[in-house]
Amino acid sequence: MRKRLHLILGVLFVLAFLCEAVFWAGAAALPDVGRPIRQSVQREAPLVLTYTVSGEALGKIVPSFVGVGEQWASAAFEPGYQRIKDDPNVTAALIFGNTWNGTHRLAKAGIYGTPLLLALALLAWFLRPKQVRLMGSRR
Repeated sequence: MRKRLHLILGVLFVLAFLCEAVFWAGAAALPDVGRPIRQSVQREAPLVLTYTVSGEALGKIVPSFVGVGEQWASAAFEPGYQRIKDDPNVTAALIFGNTWNGTHRLAKAGIYGTPLLLALALLAWFLRPKQVRLMGSRR
């Protein structure tokens, strides 16, 4: 298990990154609140902007991901739609402040959880057990 821990963590990082990218690209594509969310992310959250841009590029390759992301983001942000529409300037405070539901909590945790998985995968790769050869290679 320890021998392959870096691979497991690497795969988990890729999956988490894809999930975050699909979610945030879907959030930026929401019909009524997508534009304020996108503008807020551009101004105040460069890491989330990375997920958004990556998700939009992925959405061009696999268009069904956009619909999945929109549904997921809609479920997360629906309790705050009216507040975002009323005052788009506080969108970042609303999104990154209080947690509205479990989907919103998961998306917020993934923002920093994804780079943490990358750091752990790299650490596990550097600390992986090396093959030790006591004798020269046989030919």
